[in-house]
Amino acid sequence: MSQLFAIIVTYNAMHRGWIDRCMKSLAESTVPIVPIIIDNGSTDGTRDHVPAAYPDAVWLPQERNLGFGQANNVGLRYAMEHNADYVLLLNQDAALETDALEKMLAVSDGESLLSPLHLNGDGTRIDEMFRISLREAHNLMNDDMLIRQTLAPCYETGEICAACWLMPATLIRKIGGFNPLFFHYSEDNNYYHRMQYHGVKTLLVPNTYMYHDRQLQGNMQAFNRNRLRRDLLLSATNINWLAGKRCVRWLRTLYRCYTQDLRQHQYVPGAWLLEMCWLLCHLSRICTSRKIEKRVGMAWL
Repeated sequence: MSQLFAIIVTYNAMHRGWIDRCMKSLAESTVPIVPIIIDNGSTDGTRDHVPAAYPDAVWLPQERNLGFGQANNVGLRYAMEHNADYVLLLNQDAALETDALEKMLAVSDGESLLSPLHLNGDGTRIDEMFRISLREAHNLMNDDMLIRQTLAPCYETGEICAACWLMPATLIRKIGGFNPLFFHYSEDNNYYHRMQYHGVKTLLVPNTYMYHDRQLQGNMQAFNRNRLRRDLLLSATNINWLAGKRCVRWLRTLYRCYTQDLRQHQYVPGAWLLEMCWLLCHLSRICTSRKIEKRVGMAWL
């Protein structure tokens, strides 16, 4: 039987009963899985509640907020050191359908990233941001639904939010963990760029679900904070692009900062200069990360 671990990064996870719903869904899974919970310095009682309520879970509280990517790296290291065959990344505000793991494992090729459909919290609609992820698989799924009136077991698609990723150990050994240059948001975009470079596919399993209790990107204040920096950094670290394309993308991002997206994304006037200075100060780290991520191996772990 495969050894499965679920990594859940918590930060004030008592909100709306998130952590209890998340853990309940794992406990009811038709495939046994060991939860690894990494707490990023919660102040709402999470640090008292979780180890008391779930003594069988691996509890790894951190002294400071590591951010999403680096906290997941802590869990990935633990899982790989304990002979994981698969690792599930699951957000604290998410819950799995009971047979989701069983259905994803049934179509796994042992190399590709897998994801169920992401629904909203009550399961009445597709998660709004997940709709974007459906673009590459959309036409094939429509053809199957409307013409053949049946869905395939899985569809190759593009980038999917890391709120629910089932990662084979083979994938982790090939790609590694999350880039520490990203604190919160965009680390999964960077990871997808690396998967593209190394020829790793993303498979959507359409006949099973995950429930994501959020609105759009979740915490909009956190999402908009440092967005310009993340956009510029994401272009700078993309190992699929040559220098010319990265420069063009920077110019487009800066132009957007000044024009139509100024109000929508809450960019601060003059922020472009500060963020370009930040990029230049971290240019050595960015260049090093590009070299590391082009190599096969467990980068950042």
